[in-house]
Amino acid sequence: MTATKAMTALGVTLEIDTDYIGEIQSLSGAGSRRIIEILSCDSTNSAVEKIAGALNEGEVTFHCIYDGSDEGVYKKLKTYFQGGTTETILITYPSAGSHSCPGIVSSLSLPSFSEADGEISVDVTIAFSTKAAYIDAGG
Repeated sequence: MTATKAMTALGVTLEIDTDYIGEIQSLSGAGSRRIIEILSCDSTNSAVEKIAGALNEGEVTFHCIYDGSDEGVYKKLKTYFQGGTTETILITYPSAGSHSCPGIVSSLSLPSFSEADGEISVDVTIAFSTKAAYIDAGG
């Protein structure tokens, strides 16, 4: 039996409104929850109490290889970015489930590179809206 449950990122996919976004090299994101601080003059222990407020599913940022062809990923991303519409975002992890949430492409970099002999790539941020669904790979 192995000691770790770690999985490789190979095979992770991302779709925007069923458009497959290929050649992702990195992906990260986080959500948050607003914390409401409560303190009144009659608080019995003179300490601030905290309660959970609204959920913010946050955003996901990814880095992918640039494809500027008519059917390429950049044209698709640019269309979503300029349109400003909320689309269904689906991130699937091999053998580990998926996340689905409505989102808006909120940031799209120009095609860029860091070395003359390196690949041209783009950075993308998607802001999530409402509550995300996580579907476990086991059902």
